[in-house]
Amino acid sequence: MHVLRLLLLFSAFLIAGCGSYYNVSVDSLRDAQQPAGTIYVVQPGNDGVSQSDLLFREVLRQITPSFQARGYSIVDDIKKADNVTVVSYWMEEPRVHIATDTITRSYPVMVGRGRHQRIEYVYVDEPVVTSTTVYTANLLLEAYSLTADKQRDRQIWRTALRCSSGTEDFHTLLFSMVQVLPSVLSTQSNGLKRYEVFLGNDGEIEVSDQSEGWL
Repeated sequence: MHVLRLLLLFSAFLIAGCGSYYNVSVDSLRDAQQPAGTIYVVQPGNDGVSQSDLLFREVLRQITPSFQARGYSIVDDIKKADNVTVVSYWMEEPRVHIATDTITRSYPVMVGRGRHQRIEYVYVDEPVVTSTTVYTANLLLEAYSLTADKQRDRQIWRTALRCSSGTEDFHTLLFSMVQVLPSVLSTQSNGLKRYEVFLGNDGEIEVSDQSEGWL
């Protein structure tokens, strides 16, 4: 029965196609009193990172379509901006997840004597231990309104994303989070929301809201 179940599961993966799954969680807060302006300047929130940093520029490139999807514009000059978004990103220490399962194996056993000997199979459940390393990336966007002299004023929204998977490549984890970002940026999530992102080897992308079904 266990072997049949494994075969059916393997067949399902073949039918679904090859790719990887990424778990993305979102925690987003939004001020009830939003400013009228929709023009943003984006600044790095990581210590020692400037706006010319190559990784920051890559992050900015990937999140820009999400701002546009929410009706926001991004400019380089803070003098032209209504609001500012501070973007921070980091990797967590890898976590090792150990799982224990069982698999049924068959062993031949000789029974009887003489010409009445025959082979029968004994089925034994054996434990199987698997070890998986989980890598996690974080993306935090904090938006503030700007005063007349272009100083940060009150916080107007805060959107935090966290992506976990078996890959340690930050760019892939970032790309997975960006698939969710357009629908959650600057929103009120009312607690933690969880998504599953499938990236197919053929370029297919699917985003599944784990509480509400397919997006």
